[in-house]
Amino acid sequence: MHDITPPEVLRQNSVTIIRLGEDYASLYENMLENLSFIQQLAQSATPPYIVVDLRHVKFIGSAFLGLMVTTYKTTTARESGRFALCGLNTFCQTAISISKLENLIEIFDTAEDAVRAFTADLNL
Repeated sequence: MHDITPPEVLRQNSVTIIRLGEDYASLYENMLENLSFIQQLAQSATPPYIVVDLRHVKFIGSAFLGLMVTTYKTTTARESGRFALCGLNTFCQTAISISKLENLIEIFDTAEDAVRAFTADLNL
């Protein structure tokens, strides 16, 4: 097995974007230790605007969904905190929908759409 490339972390107009690369095409439970830093970002990013870009992800499991709920709760517990997912394929959209998480977590087509929505009321 090859070394897994860490996700790319970007800042765009005060929004922290976590872009999962092709190494994360299938997000099984054993991959989550590579993503534990997301929880730390949810606690420390200023402002608390977090977007996880799943454009390269083909499969997500229940453990990943649990991590996203925990990250959502951590981010939104902070003043003005917002958390979103973007770039979901059909399988991932279905998993989110079946889990009823689209009623909790904001979903956008692209990271750019999320950034626009998150910063619409800011003077940036």
